[in-house]
Amino acid sequence: MLFRALAYIILGWLLMAVVAGLGHVFALTVMLPSTTAVLLVHLAFARERETELPAKLAIVTVLGYLEDLHQGAPIGVLILAHQLSFLALHWAAGRLALHGWLSRAAAALVAVGIVDLATWATLMALAEPMRIPRDALMDALWQSRWHLVATFLVAHPVWLLTERLFRRLRIDPTPTPEEAP
Repeated sequence: MLFRALAYIILGWLLMAVVAGLGHVFALTVMLPSTTAVLLVHLAFARERETELPAKLAIVTVLGYLEDLHQGAPIGVLILAHQLSFLALHWAAGRLALHGWLSRAAAALVAVGIVDLATWATLMALAEPMRIPRDALMDALWQSRWHLVATFLVAHPVWLLTERLFRRLRIDPTPTPEEAP
């Protein structure tokens, strides 16, 4: 599980940097996709069911911390949002199965929606002491629709990249169709 955890963390960090870099190069002014939300879905619905919830929450906490640093958010806001989103996904993973790219993209859409709502609610609660105008937060909530759309669109490529990386590193717990007996 250690190598798998490191793979999630390093991949999440690299994807954050790549998305931010490409957004700057192409002068994108709308909200960029959340690749960590896709990784949360992948982690929650991983075929490796014997991994304990605390180990997965540790991975999610590190990804949330990296997002806090990357976004310039107050430390802990995105950690909490990622943890809440992951707990909802983990609960859903015990009841649902994701088959196909559309269900994975929809799960990523739900994940980033929970992250955005939890972030917004936390910042609204802390608006006074942090001197954040509530009007700006209301506008940011409305603009987050682009964040949802962008994440939905990149969910499948990020999922495929994660699967391919895990297979290449030989940390994928299930055999590929070619390896199956």
